[in-house]
Order: sequence, then C-alpha cells, then structure tokens
Amino acid sequence: MRLRIAGRTYRGRAADLRGVDVGPGDVREALGLDPEDVLATATPDPPAATRVLAAAARARGHTHPHDDEIRRLRAAAAEADATVAAAGDATGALASARERVAEAAADVDRLRNRAATLRGRLRERRERDDADIEHHPGGGPAASTPGTPTDRETAGDAAAAYASATRALTEAETERVAARQALARASERARRARDARERRLRLRDALVNRRREARTDLARAVAPAFADALAALDPGISRDGDRGDPFDDGGRFDPVDLAGDPVSAHLAAVRLAERDDPVVVGVPRFGAAGRAARRLRSPVVLVSSP
Repeated sequence: MRLRIAGRTYRGRAADLRGVDVGPGDVREALGLDPEDVLATATPDPPAATRVLAAAARARGHTHPHDDEIRRLRAAAAEADATVAAAGDATGALASARERVAEAAADVDRLRNRAATLRGRLRERRERDDADIEHHPGGGPAASTPGTPTDRETAGDAAAAYASATRALTEAETERVAARQALARASERARRARDARERRLRLRDALVNRRREARTDLARAVAPAFADALAALDPGISRDGDRGDPFDDGGRFDPVDLAGDPVSAHLAAVRLAERDDPVVVGVPRFGAAGRAARRLRSPVVLVSSP
C-alpha cells in the first residue's frame, strides 16, 4: 500500500492517521478505492450486514444463479434511464399543446360568428341596393334609412369585409388543424415517456429483488466462515457458545444478531474477505494499525472516528 495524503507518504500494510486531520472519505479517495465498495471503509454507521457479508462472499469467489439475470437487468435499467432522459418531461409540452388547441378552437368560433354576421350584412346591403334600383330605376340610390348598420357601407365594402373575415376564418381553421396534430404528437411523446418511466420502475424493482435474494443467499453460504471470523476478532464469540450457531432454530441467519452489533459484523466480513485492497478503519476497535491489519487480514489505515 502507498498512500499520499496531508503532505506525507505512507507505505506498508498498516498506517495510523488518527493524529492527522483527515476523515475516512479523504483517505478512501486518496487511495483510489471504489466508493461503492462496502468493505473499503469501516465506520460507526456501516452498511447493512447482509450486503457487506455478500460482498465478502463474492471476494472469496462465490457466485449466484441470479448473476446473469442481475447483469441483464442492470444493463436494461441503464438503457431505460437513457430512454427516460431522452424523452424528457413531456408534461409541459403536453399542457402547452392543449392550450394551443383550446385557443385555436376559440378563435375559430369567434371568427365563424364574425363571418356569419358579415355575410348577413352583405346580403342585407345587396337586398337594399336591389330594392333601390327597383324603386328608382332612373336615378341614384335612395337615402338609407338612418340607424341601420349599413348607413354608409356600400355593397363593395360589405363584400370586402366578408372576404377578409372568411380568409381569417380559413387561417384559424388551418391553425386549429395544426394545433390538433401537435397535440397528438405531444400526447404520443407523453405516452412514450410514461411507458419508459413505468418500464424503468419495473426493471429497478426486479433488479432490487434479485440483488436482495442473491445477497441473502450469499450471506447464508458463508455463515459458518463468518462465525469463525467473529470468533477470531472476539474470542468471546465461539461457535460452540450461546451465539455459536449462525442459524437460529427457524433456520434464519442474522449477522448482526450473531455479532452483537453492526460494526462487529462489518469487521468480521472484512476479515472474511481477506482483501488485497486497503481498508480504512474509523472505529476504535484496535490499539495499533499493525494489529488491525493482522486481525482483519487486509492492509489497514486507521483514522479517527468521524
């Protein structure tokens, strides 16, 4: 082991940094240890005992029938993560598309009513013009009756207004079609995003279940060796004593119950693994770094408890 930290370099299988202002995380990073390695750091708040014991079992070469399925599920879950990320959050786009459709529909209704009104005015203007021609065949048009909506409006004016309204209505109807198509596309994207999230959730649940089953089985597989490791760390725990049998009367195995506390269970799992990589120990269980390395059967760096 070679450790460079706080301006000093440490070599060998054991280093005592309890007088140095560094924490377990600092040392783990300096050593380049995997942050997901549950056996790399021993602290007063260890991971679940079954998890660390399963890691120790794998360090000793144990495998599990679920391993291929776990790899497949892990790859599928990663692919699902990418799909969900690519789909993004379609909620906002869907809401905007719905609002666009509503606005387009309101515009069509408004412009249709306006076109109908102007069509009526055009028809009235033409009818009045025809009546004027009949009553005054040789002269100009009669004066309009005051108070009507077409007092100053000619038939040409009314026709131009109606034509403009119909063009606006046509444009609004085209926009409504486009808005409905956009809504259909947004709805489909939202459906795909929802399906992707649901698929990711199913894959994650399946992965969690398979990992839990594998960890439980792997922990049980090394239960006798774990009991031996406990006895080596704490001679008061013997397989022939009250807590010696790793399995209870119902055949269940609880590493913490057997060890007496989570930290002892964690340290026994570290000893069981016989690691080549260092272990950062931040619990006051060992007087000297060399003794800790011998008892844990691993390179050790002692640090003050966090």
